[in-house]
Amino acid sequence: MQHRFSLLASTTLLFAAPVCAQSPLVSPSSRTLLEGSSFSHLPIGRASTRMQTLHSDIPGGTLLTGHAYRRDAAQVRGHVDGFVCDMQVTLSISPNAPTQASTTFANNPGPAPVVVVPRQLVGFPGTDRPALDPAPTFELLVPYQVPFVMPPQGGTLCVDIEIWGNTSTAGTDRNLSLYLDSHEHYTNGHTEQPGFRFGQGCPAPGSTTACSGTMSFWHLGNQTQIDLALRNGVAEDGSGLSRTWIALGTMPANTPWPQNSACTLWGSADIWFPMPGLPDSQGDYDGSLPNLPILPPGYRLWCQSGSIHLGTGAQAFSDGSTLVTPPAGTLPIPTSRVANSNDHAAATGTLSYAVPVMQFF
Repeated sequence: MQHRFSLLASTTLLFAAPVCAQSPLVSPSSRTLLEGSSFSHLPIGRASTRMQTLHSDIPGGTLLTGHAYRRDAAQVRGHVDGFVCDMQVTLSISPNAPTQASTTFANNPGPAPVVVVPRQLVGFPGTDRPALDPAPTFELLVPYQVPFVMPPQGGTLCVDIEIWGNTSTAGTDRNLSLYLDSHEHYTNGHTEQPGFRFGQGCPAPGSTTACSGTMSFWHLGNQTQIDLALRNGVAEDGSGLSRTWIALGTMPANTPWPQNSACTLWGSADIWFPMPGLPDSQGDYDGSLPNLPILPPGYRLWCQSGSIHLGTGAQAFSDGSTLVTPPAGTLPIPTSRVANSNDHAAATGTLSYAVPVMQFF
């Protein structure tokens, strides 16, 4: 590597500029300024489904006049066409905490449910992948015909959504790939923060396929960790001299590499780390950089990966990846979902802590 610092040097990243604030009342609330760790096509992307989401992070006394979903940014997906959804939404205060949600749908609503959207057709616009994570707006709106007021003492809001069908360019009553932003909670308080990929990698010598890298930043309570999946890097030829690296920086960049102008540095590359282990004979690498120090949440990092052969000097750089450092996971878990993805009339569903990121307005 051209330059490499100790783990303690990563504390220089603390002085990057924090992310600016956005609108409140996002649930899970920790995702207001952060991309979720996953994506979902539920509920509005399914042709027939019932899904209940339970939210313990909506303040008491809040007037709810609608909710919305935003587009996932981490997945490298382009335009998604608009569609019309045949749906109904019912709100209530659940007797169950999110972690105590029942897989029987009838057990989760409270005693005084309010049909805030009587069964009707709701139109949703087409969306594109955001230019940066997270999406700046919640574009997929579900306005309520009847408002709902959270009780002064708060409680667990149950959002009960039934989908009877849809119409789109794909046809009628088809399952759609919408790529809604979603976030998965873990019972041990861990948090995954995926990287937003941008730019273009360069191929290894002898290859015409650009190198690419997918990164996730994990907050593990007493340490952090970066997971890397590198593809089409420099192959290991049996010599043991191929290495994979990642670079972290506090600023974006667009700098051609002096030794190969086809390769670009997409960040300031303030710190370089060699990754443990070797790539395979295809130049692919899957591994983790563990035992990193805790970074305060809310700072954007500009990252990149690549590989090099220490004998021949062959190099490949991935595309760029940027992310905002996350906090530890919220405990107790503030949201959950129960869903039957194929039958809106089903009596039961599957419990999950991977929940669409929703904004209430």
